[in-house]
Amino acid sequence: MIFRIKHRWYTALFATAVGALLSWGLGAWHHLVRGELPLGDQIGLGVLAGILSIGLDGALHEIFKRALGQTYTETFRQYAQVVLGGMRWPAYITGGLMASLAEEPLFRGALLPAFDSNVMGVTIAALVFAACHWLRLPFILFCFWAVLEGVLFGLLMVATHSLLVPMIAHGIHDLVGYSVLRTIIRSDASV
Repeated sequence: MIFRIKHRWYTALFATAVGALLSWGLGAWHHLVRGELPLGDQIGLGVLAGILSIGLDGALHEIFKRALGQTYTETFRQYAQVVLGGMRWPAYITGGLMASLAEEPLFRGALLPAFDSNVMGVTIAALVFAACHWLRLPFILFCFWAVLEGVLFGLLMVATHSLLVPMIAHGIHDLVGYSVLRTIIRSDASV
């Protein structure tokens, strides 16, 4: 669902503005730079977590590819085509902005604290996040990835008390992840 919005840079930009304003109204932005870590550490941790999330996606891809073989590879290729659609660099950039400035404030800035930022909050925010990234039943395995990413971003929020950290991590994940996803598709096709 969210992926389809990101296919066109202008729809992603519009959705980013709407999501950012909605989350502002819900009070999510007051979590932006909180916690005890200095701003530079928050930024660094967000960058490292973004890189880690891409690495975890790559590791899961390799594990599933080896365990499930050709069935997984074909399903992954179909999934990637749906996720990427006709995206190019402008859509990669606005998709990353949407992840940072709209999705994180809504899921981790507003929804997670509504459940006192505990295990329940991380879990519910991750499940709602995954539901919003749901495409269709044949791609259920990839919804599991969204849950894991939602848990990672939620744990970052809980550990740092700063929305900035998961915002940076998620933005990097999506911005770089789209390019990596396209590369994986091409390399899988040549094997």
